[in-house]
Amino acid sequence: MNKIKSFLALSILTAFTSGAFALDLNKPLPNWIDESRERADGKPPVMAPSRRGVTPSDFRMPAEYEPVSAVAIGWAAYTPMLTSIAKAVTGPANAQLWAVGGPASISGVPATSYSRISAPLDTVWMRDYGPFGVAGGKPGIVDSIYRHYQYRRSDDAVPGVLGRAKNIGVYGMPIIMDGGNLMVDSQGTLFMTKRTYLWNSNMSEEAVNTHLKNYLKVKKIVTFDYAGYPGEPADGTGHIDMYVKLLNDNTVLLAVTEDEPFKTACDKARAWFKANKAPNGQPYKIITVKAWATDAWYTYTNSLVVNKVAIIPSYSVSTEEGNAKAAYESAGYTVVPVPSDDSIVAGGSIHCVTQTIPGAPGTKVSLTDIPVFTDMTVTAPVTPLTNNGNSTAVDQLIDSK
Repeated sequence: MNKIKSFLALSILTAFTSGAFALDLNKPLPNWIDESRERADGKPPVMAPSRRGVTPSDFRMPAEYEPVSAVAIGWAAYTPMLTSIAKAVTGPANAQLWAVGGPASISGVPATSYSRISAPLDTVWMRDYGPFGVAGGKPGIVDSIYRHYQYRRSDDAVPGVLGRAKNIGVYGMPIIMDGGNLMVDSQGTLFMTKRTYLWNSNMSEEAVNTHLKNYLKVKKIVTFDYAGYPGEPADGTGHIDMYVKLLNDNTVLLAVTEDEPFKTACDKARAWFKANKAPNGQPYKIITVKAWATDAWYTYTNSLVVNKVAIIPSYSVSTEEGNAKAAYESAGYTVVPVPSDDSIVAGGSIHCVTQTIPGAPGTKVSLTDIPVFTDMTVTAPVTPLTNNGNSTAVDQLIDSK
């Protein structure tokens, strides 16, 4: 696999800032930075909107397999794949679809289930820059600092855009955290890779954990090595969703491979789940499915589960799809495969281009009883990263340059 460089960052903006390139649906940007088309603007992240604070005590970050009211996508590439996802979300999964930058309508998607949010985008990777849905007494969105904030300003603004469009309160979490590296169960356990600590190396791991607990209301944090740790991630992201997938509180789907450095990371994750108990005190049920690295890291854990429907990647180069389908079905899911050949070589698949908003299936998110916010000045947790051509942003974080 080609060596992939990943340059850190993101922010939460009050207004749009034009991107460094013109959006091209036929030549989309990868999950990592494309140095030939993108340049850092040198600006620190700007936390916005200003009216927010730590989430209230009755809020929590729900598991993806809990009830979902809506799925958000960014219409910035891979139109056939997004169309298939849209049909599955609004059809068998019985959820609303919010499409930032989407078309006026989507063939096969009921108008009553579809919302188009008019806003500019840089990329399709909604999972990473998009909103983290928070459940509780009121609907809410938690917006972290996206690692590409100096490069992709329009993406950076999306959580605030959705909050304004749907009249949902947005809470700004002042740490760098991509959604693809955030996986929780329904009992308050958060799983992520150590990539999050590297992104936030200006602060202690304890400080990072405190922010995660305060905003997401998680109780326990479990961290794994990513493939290539502590250097650049071999898959271009270093995200948990590239090799681990919780299917319910007691069942986990894990990628297995003989290809290094992925094998070491996958084996360590499997060892943890074997050695630890699920929230109900019973051993985890571990299901495995083969993954492999050639021109990309091909994994079946990068799926979306919505109201007992699993939308999984389908690869034309694979003979493993039947096993992957059976793995999800064994956990009680109806499976919808979606071709993902084009996106996976750019660093992501179904999970990477979607984000869930919790709520009752088949209903629109309530726009009443909106959270009350407190004015709060937020200090940016990172300084602008220089682009001197000699090191990546991750190198700068690790070396404190």
